[in-house]
Amino acid sequence: MSLDYDVIILGGAFSGASAAVLLRRDRPDLSVLVIERLEAFDAKVGEATTEMSGMFLTRRLALWQHLEREHLPKEGLRYWFRNEKVANHAQASESGPWYRSTVPSFQLRRDVLDEHILATAVAEGAELARPARIREVELGDFDHTVTFERNGAVETVGCRWVVDATGRATFLGKRLGLIDRNHEHPTAAVWCRWEGIRHIDDVAALGPLSLSRGNIGSRRLATNHYMGFGSWTWFIPLGNGETSIGVVFDTRIIHLDRGKELANDYLAFLRANPLMAELIEGGRMRSEDLRTYSNLAYVTRRYMGNGWALVGDAAAFLDPYYSPGLDHASFSVEATVEIVKAQSAGEDVAGRIAAHNEIFLRSYHRFFQSIFKDKYFYMGEHDLLTAAFLVDTAQYYIFVVIPAYRLFGKFHWMPVLGPKPAFLSYHLMRLYNRRFKKIALARRAAGEAGKRNNGRRIPAFYNLKFAPFVMAGRGLKLWALAEVDMLRLSLKNLLAGKKEVPAAEPAPRTSEQAEL
Repeated sequence: MSLDYDVIILGGAFSGASAAVLLRRDRPDLSVLVIERLEAFDAKVGEATTEMSGMFLTRRLALWQHLEREHLPKEGLRYWFRNEKVANHAQASESGPWYRSTVPSFQLRRDVLDEHILATAVAEGAELARPARIREVELGDFDHTVTFERNGAVETVGCRWVVDATGRATFLGKRLGLIDRNHEHPTAAVWCRWEGIRHIDDVAALGPLSLSRGNIGSRRLATNHYMGFGSWTWFIPLGNGETSIGVVFDTRIIHLDRGKELANDYLAFLRANPLMAELIEGGRMRSEDLRTYSNLAYVTRRYMGNGWALVGDAAAFLDPYYSPGLDHASFSVEATVEIVKAQSAGEDVAGRIAAHNEIFLRSYHRFFQSIFKDKYFYMGEHDLLTAAFLVDTAQYYIFVVIPAYRLFGKFHWMPVLGPKPAFLSYHLMRLYNRRFKKIALARRAAGEAGKRNNGRRIPAFYNLKFAPFVMAGRGLKLWALAEVDMLRLSLKNLLAGKKEVPAAEPAPRTSEQAEL
């Protein structure tokens, strides 16, 4: 017998399960079917929330109890830099929070979280087909059929809405020919979970006073970034005692083998950095967990049509730096749910669908052009990357986080840089992103790359009061000082007859160490 549903959701992980929870809670009269391929979720990346995805989890999905029991709080973003003078954390340049964050965010075990949200959706009344494989989707005008297979039997069901939450598989997006690779951002990633990683706060406590006194909060609970020319590496603590360690790199600059030599190149890359080597000493890499992605960045041409929608990673992905993936998933799920509810109530949503596509695509392309385009060329410069981090974060707080908590008092669906008035922030960030790349390449041409990467500490603060404005001022000051020094560098390179380093300069296989 063919059963009809109001909404069928393809994929039951974070995005799909969250959409099911909200639809059933907000409109219990709507019938929802979730089709999930896997019998059990495995660990995946996307383990860190931001302040907005944290708000979505706590205030929209009401998962405070689960988050406190099963996961860890996140203490902002922390960055480490090195040069030839650096042999350990005490000697490195560092940027990050001085105190513990006052705004909730979390370090997640994604398999545990995804299972819990999906179970919550079922408890709220959603039906679940699992494990089940989607075979075909035939789209109409708010009238679709979905064919799937489970337990050896093929079933075809009808619905008014199909929501694609299949992640990077983007089932519907690929079949509709909507997915484009972002070839301007040629990044890849390699990651694995580790056991027995040294606790960085203990390393600081046993080290010189200059390191331990340089921070009051927990360094370990931050997302620690180890920066270099063309790459960055995350260290994310997980609630089961493991640590997620992943390398993200621009393939024009850094070359890590993603074939037979994947494990060897990954380990060699980590060990080549004395800061990372200091933490993984004595640790055990779970080799069976080693994963890789090529071509990280992609985007759909349309997020939504008449009765169908793409949410989360099924629609787009840009870069894990700043942990925007769960933000995008949260924004797109919330916005999609609101339109589904409106259409189900009899509203003509043609205008809302058009606006939805316009806003989310504008957000993606602005985010890329202003924050990520060629960013990896200056990631190895402490003052430049820190200036961008401080001003970027300040604007995120001032224009997104503070309004959500203090003005709306609830999670709001508008994506970062989606509103038309955000063009001011967009142009400012695009300007200094371009300038920082140019300054970094000038330093490399002058033989001064990484000169500021030892012995400097720049604090950041995370609260809903004056901290964002202080961070913005500090970041703009660093930018101004870099521009002044650029005059000296330009003269030095001119007199020496040196030209700017090519934008796509190749790098040796032996990682960023050779670049320093």
